Amino acid sequence: MCDWNDFEFNEPYDGEEISSVLGVPLPAQYIEFMKKHNGGEGDIGGISWLMLDRLESLQELNEALKEFLPAETIIIGSDGASELYGVNSEGFYLNLPETIEEEYISYLGKDLNELPQRIFELWNNM
Repeated sequence: MCDWNDFEFNEPYDGEEISSVLGVPLPAQYIEFMKKHNGGEGDIGGISWLMLDRLESLQELNEALKEFLPAETIIIGSDGASELYGVNSEGFYLNLPETIEEEYISYLGKDLNELPQRIFELWNNM
């Protein structure tokens, strides 16, 4: 089972409340998670590495990428290389490959707690 055990979290977020980025609402579960951990990075199982961006950096990051992203989708992290991870306005977590073409996007569910397992399954079922 893949989980958050080997993930190195940042300090809790204590800034202004952020409920959306570029008009895309953030899932309540994600906001609560980020208030406690504010991102971080680490091994989430197998060959899977995840870097979650800090809550306060999401606006700037997504401003730079918005012309390449599918509608109503924002980036929340990456694998540190060519894979991006995001969330859409429906609350689905997504894997967006380097090309960010919609036909190659993988939906990883709506439960942030299951994200490490879903990423592991994505890369081990290819």
